[in-house]
Amino acid sequence: MRHLGIMATLGRMAILLAAGTSTVLAANRCKLMMFPPVPVKMESMRPVVAARIDGVPARFIVDTGSFFDFLSSAVAAQYKLPLSYAPPWFYVRGVGGAFNPRIATAKRFAVAGITARDAQFLVDNNDFRGGVAGILGQNILRLADVDFDFADGVLRFVKPRHCGSEMLAYWAGKEPFGVVDLHWTSKRRPALIGKAEVNGHRIEVMFDTGSWRSILSLDAARRAGITPGSPGVVPAGRSIGLGNRMVKVWAAPVAEFEIGDEKIEHTHLLIGDIDLPGTGADMLLGSDFFLAHHVYVAYSQNKLYFTYNGGPVFDLNGQHPAPAAAHAPPSATTPRPAAQAAAVPISDAPTDASGFMRRGMAEASRAEYPQAIADLTRACALEPADAGCRYQRGLAYWRSAHPKRALADLDAAIRLQPNDFEAHLARARLEMARHPQAAETDLDTVDRLAPQQDFLRLPLARLYGDAGEYAGAVHQYDLWIDYHRHDVRLPYALSGRCGAEAAS
Repeated sequence: MRHLGIMATLGRMAILLAAGTSTVLAANRCKLMMFPPVPVKMESMRPVVAARIDGVPARFIVDTGSFFDFLSSAVAAQYKLPLSYAPPWFYVRGVGGAFNPRIATAKRFAVAGITARDAQFLVDNNDFRGGVAGILGQNILRLADVDFDFADGVLRFVKPRHCGSEMLAYWAGKEPFGVVDLHWTSKRRPALIGKAEVNGHRIEVMFDTGSWRSILSLDAARRAGITPGSPGVVPAGRSIGLGNRMVKVWAAPVAEFEIGDEKIEHTHLLIGDIDLPGTGADMLLGSDFFLAHHVYVAYSQNKLYFTYNGGPVFDLNGQHPAPAAAHAPPSATTPRPAAQAAAVPISDAPTDASGFMRRGMAEASRAEYPQAIADLTRACALEPADAGCRYQRGLAYWRSAHPKRALADLDAAIRLQPNDFEAHLARARLEMARHPQAAETDLDTVDRLAPQQDFLRLPLARLYGDAGEYAGAVHQYDLWIDYHRHDVRLPYALSGRCGAEAAS
């Protein structure tokens, strides 16, 4: 979650929606103007879209929990963007606390069919990792209603016309759907807040695609009878968001979670000391929830519609039972979706290589590896020269414990795209234990190809250390520290560099 403590106007952007829309008509005057779908790739539970900063490719996380677009300070340096300081009274509050940001300005920013000139970004000290430049916030997403279909790898902007209070779950047909009233939501307070229940206790949830896993605050967990010392609760590491501190989290068994007539029983949730002041929220419903549902955010009505896709919602990497009884069947008095009698049917099911690859990546994010590999195989067959497809299937094979097949795909990806340093880094990790010399060659290639400011310098340093190349490790730590002096992970980098220097 990213939340603004004090609102301020940061300048105007010239924004142009892409031309060319399709139309969905209902039986009455209600009409949904559908903009072209925006491809979304699920990268380790993060919904990522392609963008361009001053004409240079970049990747952004779709973040419904952020009120504005953000870049990391390292990325601002990488793209050579001019920086200025926000007013001293202007601060941003995230899960890691509050800070006074800087502002980066790009001459031209293009993303999701939108073009912005003199685009401004708030600058966070923490890196977003994985080659991601920043996050795409509500200043862009609130231009229209937004239809999130992450399971099929797309989102689309929608403009309702003459729909009033009609139900807008147009894709549901005769299937049941859930509705959540969004309250305290406005242009000045863009957080998507609704009601839910945990173990029968009422809570407020924020729908936040920028949080890769849903997380319940410790205060709300205690009200529901759950503490870090409760039976079955186990440590789950630390969480990092905007702000200056890491948040310790635990995985906790939950008897029941309920939202919009959907009930999930015998599941597990992350709980942590997350800081959500000013929002009234007790919980972040993250991209795990969005992956398990088709979600339509109706800013036009202050409502959120969703249907359940099937499979686990929160226990994505566990072997726990799937959620019980999704929605109760709607009663006879429940109004049907406005677009039930659609003149132009809309489907996000994949039909080409790109679509199958995006769906495969979404399935891999949910640890559904057989389905993911099947879809990625179809994508590779349709586009045999696509290095990205081979890379993604290699990752899926690796995570599903098939290292030989993973290596074959990573080898193929690198043959097709020799300058793909992320593929070289993945192959180095895979080969480090069995063929350290080959892994070192890949590490040297990553060092040569990757931008100096890239976050991967930190894992690269650790891999050089694992290979016994301590001088190389120190060099990578030096590069990372130079561009991440205020990152919350700085103490770990300084400690790692100290150890590498001593070992060398």
